[in-house]
Amino acid sequence: MMVTNLCTRPSSTITLSAGRWVDITTIPNKPGTKYWVSAYVNVTGGTISMRAYGDISASQRVSYALTASVPGPMSMYYSVKSGNPTVTVTNMLICTWDEYQANKTLLDGIGYFTGDTMPLA
Repeated sequence: MMVTNLCTRPSSTITLSAGRWVDITTIPNKPGTKYWVSAYVNVTGGTISMRAYGDISASQRVSYALTASVPGPMSMYYSVKSGNPTVTVTNMLICTWDEYQANKTLLDGIGYFTGDTMPLA
């Protein structure tokens, strides 16, 4: 398997903020490039909605594809559906869509993924 994780510190814990884009890595995106993003999202105290994913009210792995439109770092955004949630992300994998497709079966099967087991960019 040759997947390069574009997340600078995959196992770090990043606290997101409601209604704000929060960077989850420092490596700039290449506009027009399609990426695969997978992270463990921990939600306590409410329900959130993530644009690329949907509603989340518990801790779970969230994975989605997106095409970069700006050259800034990969970021995540959520809005509050109910309660006063605290939201953190950790165990992140960001790779190109092509790398994900080439290794899809293996990557989809790694439920415990930490991010530290792959080469970092």
